[in-house]
Amino acid sequence: MRATQLTALIAAVAAVVIDAGPLVAQGELPCLMCHADVSLFAGAEDPSRLVVAQEEYGNSVHGALGFSCVMCHQGVTFPHPDDMPTVNCGSCHSAIAEIYQSSMHGYAWERGSPNAPVCKTCHGAHDILRSADPQSPTHRLNVPATCATCHGTEGLLTDDIVKVARPAASYAQSIHGRRSEEGISAAANCNDCHGVHNLESPDDPRSSVNHMNVAATCGKCHQDVQIEYEQSIHGRALRAGVSDSPTCNNCHGEHLILSHNDPDATTYAGRLAMETCGTCHDDPVIVSTYGLRGGEVGSYVDSYHGWASRRGYELAATCVSCHSTHRVLPASDSTSTIHASNVVHTCQQCHPGADRQFAASYTHEATSIASNPVNRLIKSVYLWLIALTIGGMLLHNVVILSFHALKRRKEVMSAETFLRLDVLPRIQHVGLLVSFCLLVLTGFALRFPDAWWVKQLAVAGMTEPVRSTLHRIGAAVLVLASFSHLWYIVSAERGRKEFRAMQPGLQDVKDLWANMKYHTRRSGKKVKFGRYDYTQKAEYWALVWGTVVMTLTGVVLWFPTVAVKLLPAIAVTVSQTIHYYEAWLATLAVVVWHFFFVFFHPGEYPMSWTWLTGKMSKRTAEEHHGRWYEEEMAHMGEGPGASSEA
Repeated sequence: MRATQLTALIAAVAAVVIDAGPLVAQGELPCLMCHADVSLFAGAEDPSRLVVAQEEYGNSVHGALGFSCVMCHQGVTFPHPDDMPTVNCGSCHSAIAEIYQSSMHGYAWERGSPNAPVCKTCHGAHDILRSADPQSPTHRLNVPATCATCHGTEGLLTDDIVKVARPAASYAQSIHGRRSEEGISAAANCNDCHGVHNLESPDDPRSSVNHMNVAATCGKCHQDVQIEYEQSIHGRALRAGVSDSPTCNNCHGEHLILSHNDPDATTYAGRLAMETCGTCHDDPVIVSTYGLRGGEVGSYVDSYHGWASRRGYELAATCVSCHSTHRVLPASDSTSTIHASNVVHTCQQCHPGADRQFAASYTHEATSIASNPVNRLIKSVYLWLIALTIGGMLLHNVVILSFHALKRRKEVMSAETFLRLDVLPRIQHVGLLVSFCLLVLTGFALRFPDAWWVKQLAVAGMTEPVRSTLHRIGAAVLVLASFSHLWYIVSAERGRKEFRAMQPGLQDVKDLWANMKYHTRRSGKKVKFGRYDYTQKAEYWALVWGTVVMTLTGVVLWFPTVAVKLLPAIAVTVSQTIHYYEAWLATLAVVVWHFFFVFFHPGEYPMSWTWLTGKMSKRTAEEHHGRWYEEEMAHMGEGPGASSEA
């Protein structure tokens, strides 16, 4: 049926177009007899490209001027050949076509890039409108969306490997993009900075966004700022050919330009010194190349202004407060804000009572310990004073603490005692102590390489090979101690007895409740714990759990190439995450829980000696483990539960 209709339509067109010759000087009516009917192209690969609505074309800039189809589609014959000639906009717009051909877009098109934009990509095909028309894709407010079709979130690929920048998303978040979205046509868009048809690579000296031309480009809107910048040391250096000298986008960014009041802006007060000015003035290569004075950023950061700024205090002075924002000049320039004749006035912006003496007290040199010999001397004196004073205090307190610790040990040794731990568990505990400390030290040294104590260890010789070796030695000792303990509880009667005593039960829950009631003065009855109380059982099983987890994840990290052959690839990163957080859990548990009951508990301070001697005095046992004390005394025939024969 459709074939019959199409045949009839072709016959009608043929009757209109005499001898099926060139469609020159014909109106658009013969073309639209086919191309206005959507149903005729339903099976085409891209039907929208072939269908032209008469009203749509009539409203276009070409339709309004009365241009016929063949003025663009020149040399078209009927029936149409399979290989239709390409429309050449340059036949009318020759000057623009020449500019386009020398642009980045034109270069990409000449290379045959499928991503290269041509005229219709930006202007449309049959519905081209004047740029002044709000509906036009090239209208000022629509340009960002038009450019985003290529430079948007999906991005472009060159050679299907290298991604080029995706600036559209950044622009949309910028101060320019937001204003454009609000309908403010004066807001800068893509064309204002990059040009319309003459878009060049930033590396091209002709480009409006070339490093040497950026200030002039921004100056089209920000004229006063451009004048100040060009008078500055940065602008002068750039004109002199110093390509390292910063221009607008070095400080403000390229597409994600934000208000200086926005905390995410690189020009925000709290980020200015370290992230913006510091990019150059704290770069050792730039400092040495151009003979700049080093340590400027550090002296600011380590001053009141720097501390207050980093805390988020917006009124704290930053680099631009003293050096000005765009008209930055050296102190030797008589018009500089930090010149001797102007610096007092600069300080008075924040400190109304400032005078020349005050201004001299807060320069980079004055605040820097490295540059100030008086400050260096004071620092040295205080470091020695701190070391000797605090060291003396520490030594004094160690003597007193040792006296009481030894006194307590003597009391324990002279008193009647129970055997709490025999030799093997004590050796296992020492192995656990050494391995745990070594693992914590070497593990966190890897995770926090910038910590001061890690840097000191590196100076002392703990390089990465040394650290990793020590960490593995610590792991081996921990595993050895664990297997030793496992052998002990399996093969030794006392070991099995100890293990049974460590089993948690309902009584531990009751003891916990009763202990909390006693220590919150809701009960006057002190709890009589068994051989091991709930705190010791919790710590024991936490140690078992932690050792298993750290060993398994540690083996994966130690032998990752073997692990991924047996486990999914994600096992390595998952093991790393578990290993890190389990390390924190174990370390904090030991410091908060174990240290309290061994060192800081009022009944044990300054230290329980049981882990070294293996003994516990009967008095301590009666006070802290009443139920176990009674069992032991009954076993010895001395307690209330002893038989009459005993």
